Amino acid sequence: MLLILLQAVSAELTPPAATEPVVTQSYFDLLLKGGWILLPLFLLSLLSLYVIIDRCLVLKRLGSKDPVWFSRVWELVQEQKPEKAVKFCHGRSNASAKVVAAGLKEYKSDDQAIQDAMQIEARQQISIMESQMNYLGITASIAPMLGFLGTIFGVITIFYNISITNDLSIASISDGLYQKMICSGAGLFVGIIAYTGYYLLNSRIDRIVLGIDKDSNEILKAIRSIKRGEIAEVEAEED
Repeated sequence: MLLILLQAVSAELTPPAATEPVVTQSYFDLLLKGGWILLPLFLLSLLSLYVIIDRCLVLKRLGSKDPVWFSRVWELVQEQKPEKAVKFCHGRSNASAKVVAAGLKEYKSDDQAIQDAMQIEARQQISIMESQMNYLGITASIAPMLGFLGTIFGVITIFYNISITNDLSIASISDGLYQKMICSGAGLFVGIIAYTGYYLLNSRIDRIVLGIDKDSNEILKAIRSIKRGEIAEVEAEED
């Protein structure tokens, strides 16, 4: 009985063992566990952001709305001053102004020549707007595949650690799980950014193209009406 009391007293007097501190890791440290696959994913993310920002600036310039410009060009066409209208168009940076200027340069030609000139210039403007867009499409396709490749490497790491340690504990497979999940998440994240940017920019390009078609058709109608009036006046004088 005395021995039991002495053991109880000694247990109370013995200080409790120090608990091991919980090791916390930053998000950057966790990302590093993804392995070398994160390097190409990081480069693809930088490329996507660069293309998105660059195309946004270009589309903002080419797709800017300028009602004053169109009304002024309309007035100059009605006054039969195509040279001044072309000069006024060159002072604007939007795509519609460049397309209309290309058609007005062929003012003295027939309608087909004017329309062909506008179509050629419109294709050039569309080519400028769609430049580098293929990089976003490629990134949207490749990034998830790279993430899946990192997932495969993570699974390989898990089975390799199990074969070496012959242990199925979380500690032995945590490295592979980290790599598997981080690579999958990073690949999907980069792919989503690229796909979203590609879709939104293409929608913006489609709206700009519709505006180009509208402006060029309105100017072409004005030119046709003026030429029809000139032909009517010539026929009236001959009669």
